[in-house]
Amino acid sequence: MPEEKFTYTSIAEVPIGTVWAAMDQPDTWASISGIDRVREPRFEDGRLVGFAFDTNVAGRAYAGIATPGNRVEGESISWRIQNSEIKGTVAVELQPLDQKTKIEVALHVESNGMMSRMFFPVIASVVGSGLPRTVDEFAAGFDS
Repeated sequence: MPEEKFTYTSIAEVPIGTVWAAMDQPDTWASISGIDRVREPRFEDGRLVGFAFDTNVAGRAYAGIATPGNRVEGESISWRIQNSEIKGTVAVELQPLDQKTKIEVALHVESNGMMSRMFFPVIASVVGSGLPRTVDEFAAGFDS
């Protein structure tokens, strides 16, 4: 199966606790590349434990699901994502930098369907090329 990995790092001008609190907010995940809209978020004890999502690629909408991956409180969180054409993981690692936070987002996607094998290079390119912009926008969103 074809696959691609993308990583991007940005700095938020707020302490790590502020950024970590956003990890349990559904809108946070709608601001990460590859996920355009979060639907049906599920919570347990105040923690986000899954959601449905929509992704738009090359004018076509794809519905998908996100299930929990690894989580280390205050440090990192990941989601397994899947729709009819791609599957993979979105992982976020946070590191404190005095009163700022380093945010590293890693996105791993691979082909998940017969049609996606043909179009995977286009799909991966669109998703990967949006990662720097969306991570920077997420980090900058704490500044306002």
